[in-house]
Amino acid sequence: MAKKDSSVYLPKELVADLFEASLKFQEVVETLEVQLDKETIRRLKQGEREYREGGYKVASSREEIERVLSA
Repeated sequence: MAKKDSSVYLPKELVADLFEASLKFQEVVETLEVQLDKETIRRLKQGEREYREGGYKVASSREEIERVLSA
């Protein structure tokens, strides 16, 4: 049975490396989730096509955004 006050000590560099690796792993998982979602891929392709064709509105202020969205 482990002691109530037992601790494990790790070097800061190891903890930092483990944390960075976990972030990268999470990014990979999220990328795979997107790649497996056909609807998301369809919307991304549609958005890219519209962007290339200039089929988008540009708004740089809150008022312009509200005007574009209400049009």
